[in-house]
Amino acid sequence: MDTHTAVKALKASGFNDEQSEKIVEVITELQNISIVTKADLAVATESIKTDIGTIKTNLGWIKKLALAVGIAVVIAALKYIFTG
Repeated sequence: MDTHTAVKALKASGFNDEQSEKIVEVITELQNISIVTKADLAVATESIKTDIGTIKTNLGWIKKLALAVGIAVVIAALKYIFTG
């Protein structure tokens, strides 16, 4: 945003110097708060990728554990059926 032009436009609309400058200052601060840099976005993306990788690893272990428990249950059931 061209702050000088914005201040001039506000003055032309009837605001005094102090009001014009304060309005532009507040708007500029609000714009700067919501701006995300490419570096910020890259860091967030890498963090998300790492989190997804961790979740995939955890899901892999959960699948293996579920398979092992399932096999143990089947073996126990077969043992119970055939040995009484």
